[in-house]
Amino acid sequence: MLALVRHHMIGSLLMGPGGSEYVALETAIALKKAGFEVYLDSLGVRTFDKLVSLSEFYGLSYEEISDIGLGYPDEKIDIVINTSGDVLSGRSQVVYLHYPSFLEVNTYYPAVKGFARTLGNLYSLLNNLFFPFYIKYTRVFIANSSLTAWFFNKVYGVEPAIVYPPVNLDDIIGEEPLGYKDRDSRILIISRFSPEKNLEKVVSIGKMVKEHKLNMEIVIAGSFSERNGWYLKKIIDEIEANNLGDIITLKLNISRKELVKLYKTSLLYVHLTPMEHFGISIVESMAAGTPTIIPKNSGAWIDIVDENPEISLPYSNLNELLEHVVRIINDEELWRKISLNARLKSLSFSRYRYHEEISNIVRKLIVRKLF
Repeated sequence: MLALVRHHMIGSLLMGPGGSEYVALETAIALKKAGFEVYLDSLGVRTFDKLVSLSEFYGLSYEEISDIGLGYPDEKIDIVINTSGDVLSGRSQVVYLHYPSFLEVNTYYPAVKGFARTLGNLYSLLNNLFFPFYIKYTRVFIANSSLTAWFFNKVYGVEPAIVYPPVNLDDIIGEEPLGYKDRDSRILIISRFSPEKNLEKVVSIGKMVKEHKLNMEIVIAGSFSERNGWYLKKIIDEIEANNLGDIITLKLNISRKELVKLYKTSLLYVHLTPMEHFGISIVESMAAGTPTIIPKNSGAWIDIVDENPEISLPYSNLNELLEHVVRIINDEELWRKISLNARLKSLSFSRYRYHEEISNIVRKLIVRKLF
């Protein structure tokens, strides 16, 4: 049987790869493992070399993606899965809602301003206009978190299933996490360098580190697109204007190997994006035994850590964030407790759990179609 995974998300083309592209790849891999012939139709993946490059970026093996076809197949398609969750990917029997693209951009990305907000609102308007027509064709809506599900149900009165995104823990959990005293004096932030991620907050964290003489470095690492050069320059200018160049380091488009090393050796992970729908990098940090500080108004707080401050410390404003940073750096016992709890919790989000859940949904749809 033939399955088509469609992923036409404009954001990834403009801002660089993120979590949604990873979900698309893992969905194709899951269906391939389930016995389907699989094609991936994506604006961002038009050649096999690009598919290989993207899989390496996410730490996936060549064997897992080698038999995945690209583009729109000529043969009859048995099932279509839309993993971008918007109308640009066309009609499909299964829609995986990556985020509420049918709402105004400031609802879920409050940090976006200016032209980027205008462009985002036009994109949302397009989805809002056409989504009702797609609902009639779709058999299953899946949300990536309770937060995304709540938004969708509020607007359309449809209760989507919730399937958390896959998280690649394979290269993280193979060895015991480093202890508090063996870690580098580093605060880690993983994020795409784009305006919706609210990375300007790093300047406030840097100031606090200096004021408290914490002897910590701050590293922001993630994917970067030249189209966001203006935003990168803005961050660099703010860092330099506040004389924080000796504390804050930016790492662009690093390899998966370097990323995992940062997870494993950092003392603390901080997530800066408010209203985050899920937060794959948060789970990866937890798997490395690295304590995390995350926004309270996010799917991460609800779904990843079960609103439990013994798994991750939540913050509602910048002052709380800074207080947590100082507290956990100076409290080794608290660090150890959160490190252990977080690592144990992270194991429930593995990519293999996602493979099984997605495959089961598709199998049930195929059975209904046959009978």
